[in-house]
Amino acid sequence: MYILVVSSGLDPNSRSRELAKSCLNALRALGCETKYVDLAELDVPNFDNDTIYGTTQYKQLHQLTDEASGLVLCSPTYNWGCCSELKKYIEYVGSTPPDGSLTGALFDKVVTLVNSAGLPHSYMAHSALSTSLSLDFKCIINPYNLYVHNRHWVDGKLSQERKPRLEKSMKVMAELCHLLSARTYKSGWEL
Repeated sequence: MYILVVSSGLDPNSRSRELAKSCLNALRALGCETKYVDLAELDVPNFDNDTIYGTTQYKQLHQLTDEASGLVLCSPTYNWGCCSELKKYIEYVGSTPPDGSLTGALFDKVVTLVNSAGLPHSYMAHSALSTSLSLDFKCIINPYNLYVHNRHWVDGKLSQERKPRLEKSMKVMAELCHLLSARTYKSGWEL
């Protein structure tokens, strides 16, 4: 099993993408097997609950997510929340095709949310998404989310003040994935 790091920023100079790469490096330094996907490179069509299930993007994202033990979801912060591209990814991989050939790939995943923002005010930007993931898909949300804003960057690099939080977030992520790998239950669509 591996941890999948998902970058959802579409900006060519996305700081959330830089954070995703830093998370990837931190996980690898801990000896974790990882995979990385940049949604900006996939040109993911809008979710329509119909034709998307036949697309290469859906098949690729569903398989990558389904086989992962955990997800690090990296997003820019817009309007006090995670970006629409990340929500589109969740709609994709969380859905079940009408023919029932696959089931949602998000069930029981360990999830760490990573947000990049301009100002320190929207540090709870991940809240709605983390609640949805927890309730809908029974995801285990890493309490050590990572929130980075403009003042945490110095000369284009993450500040020394913020690096320890990134490292701790990834360490907790790795430990949660390891500890939960032996769980005996499997969730599905249920209340």
